Amino acid sequence: MAALTDAAAVMLVPLSLASPAAQANSVKPAVLKPNACDGKTKGHIVKWYAPHVPFANIPLRCGTANGFGFNKIHAKHWTPTVDEDITYTLANPTTTYEQDPNTRVFLLRDLPPCQSGQYRVVVSYLGYGSTGIKGIITAYHEKLPAGARRC
Repeated sequence: MAALTDAAAVMLVPLSLASPAAQANSVKPAVLKPNACDGKTKGHIVKWYAPHVPFANIPLRCGTANGFGFNKIHAKHWTPTVDEDITYTLANPTTTYEQDPNTRVFLLRDLPPCQSGQYRVVVSYLGYGSTGIKGIITAYHEKLPAGARRC
């Protein structure tokens, strides 16, 4: 475990401490913008997410406002931190379960002491044409009933 921690520490060097050449070659994660799917088809992949092992990378497609993907999230559940919320939930879920044989739900519960809900990311592993899986169907924050809150 120590070797894993040491390796992670080496990889987390702030860019300000890295050489100018390393800074120029670094890839920063894309942040989703509200207009990410303007003029794009529903199958267009806006971003790939890397969930925790053993699951494969998951695409976020443009989709449709009432169906799936970015356009559904944008129409019904948009927040400025949606990209970070999806990324963190897929990488660090507190719970995952199969909704059906082709759909997995990733949940991240709010942290104590004021636990008031959970972030939900629903992923479809159904094939999508010749371009792989359908991907993220929706993602949103669910509030727990007042009686379940810890504050």
